[in-house]
Formats: sequence, structure tokens, C-alpha cells
Amino acid sequence: MDYSKSIINNVVLININLSEASLNQSEDFKKFLYDTTEVTPPKLVLDMSEIQYMDSSFIGALVAGLKNVLSKGGEMALVNVNTDVMALFELTRLDKVFKIYDTKEEAIEELK
Repeated sequence: MDYSKSIINNVVLININLSEASLNQSEDFKKFLYDTTEVTPPKLVLDMSEIQYMDSSFIGALVAGLKNVLSKGGEMALVNVNTDVMALFELTRLDKVFKIYDTKEEAIEELK
């Protein structure tokens, strides 16, 4: 599996183990996110340190996951976003939509 999760201080930490996050993985990832939000309110931290490339379909899965989390009164944060992916978030202005932190510890502290 390309995703793994653990729980730290009532926050679900999701490790995305993909170097290329694209159309091939976006539907599976969206389903994984939806299945992970069964805990109410969901608090998710997505570790994106492995992702070197991301396409629009995977961004769509992230946005759908965020909408699902917010609709349940939860929070979602991204961590370890590399410079190329961050440039994509800035270009699409999604850096204003997502909570983005430098470290897992910082994000978990903010969400717990």
C-alpha cells in the first residue's frame, strides 16, 4: 500500500509513500482519506515528504478530502511539502486553503 497511518495525540498521521502522485493513485487515495475520516471530528496530518511530483487529479483528491474533513468539523494539515509541490500550491492559491507546516510535530501540536 502506498499510504500508512498512525495515531499520535488523537491526530491521524498519514504517510504518503509516493514519489509521483498522479491520476493513477488519486481515486485510491481519496477513498483512503474518506475511510480515515470516520473518527469524529477527524484531525489529519498528511506527510508529503516522499512526493516529488503531483498532478491536478491528486490535488483534486486532496481538496475532496479536505472538504470531507471540514464537513465533519475536523482539520487537515500538510507537512514536508517539497519546493516544487509548494510552488504548485502557491500557483493555484491552495497554500491559502490548506494548513501547511514544516514538521509533523508542529502540525500535530496545532491540531491536537
